[in-house]
Amino acid sequence: MPMTTVSERLIYLMENMDMKQTELAERIGISKQSLYKYLHCKCEPRAEIIARMAKVLNSSADFIVGLTNNPTPHSTDEVHEQKIQRETELICKFRKLSYE
Repeated sequence: MPMTTVSERLIYLMENMDMKQTELAERIGISKQSLYKYLHCKCEPRAEIIARMAKVLNSSADFIVGLTNNPTPHSTDEVHEQKIQRETELICKFRKLSYE
């Protein structure tokens, strides 16, 4: 069953890190009551709170808000390496093409 809400995604990330609600709230600098509201779909966290959650939960804001289903963030260096690798592969294929 796909995770569709911010709440479901936060709970998933917390479970994967074996992190309690009180610890997450403390580490991102919000009250336990605020986190409770986010986890029970009473309200949505602001962008800055989502960014802090992503950092503490070793994920991405895109995953938390549902823009991607990949919970693991890609570092800029990793993405750059992937682009270089793909470009190299394409150049090799291009060089193997015949003139026809």
